[in-house]
Parts: sequence; C-alpha cells; structure tokens
Amino acid sequence: MANNLDMNAFVDTLVAGDFSQKQATTLAAALVTLIDAHMVTREYLDMRLNELRLEFRADLANLKADLIQWICGLLIAQAGVTAVLFKLLH
Repeated sequence: MANNLDMNAFVDTLVAGDFSQKQATTLAAALVTLIDAHMVTREYLDMRLNELRLEFRADLANLKADLIQWICGLLIAQAGVTAVLFKLLH
C-alpha cells in the first residue's frame, strides 16, 4: 500500500496543518502500517474463490448422488406398484 500512498505529499499536508515534521512522519507511517494490516490482496481473494469453488463442486457432487438415489428408489417403487397392479388386474 505504501506504493499507492504519496507519503511525502501526505506528510507535507500534515505539516501544513500545523503538525510537526516528526508527528506527520509518525502518523503517515502508522497509517501505512494500519492499511497494510487490513488490506485484502488479490492473492487472498483468488485463494478464497478457489476454496469456494472446490466446496461448491463437492456439494454439487453430493447433491447429484442424493438425487440419483432418490430417482432409483422411486423407479424401484414404481416398478413394484406396477407389478402389484398388473397382478391384481389380470
């Protein structure tokens, strides 16, 4: 973040606002440290997105397996009901 913040201009603005040079420099350094500590990086976002994609794919695979089980169960039940009805009607 220090590259994106013009430290000299920031310090000059603080000095123009009646801060001492030492106070302005210290405040600017503290601000850069604070911003760097709480900044989200592109690498972090990419990593988190990849984790979410993997989690989504796993959930989707589980859902697919559950759906296949339900459909197979319904097909077996339907075949049983059809067989019973066929037996009763003939």
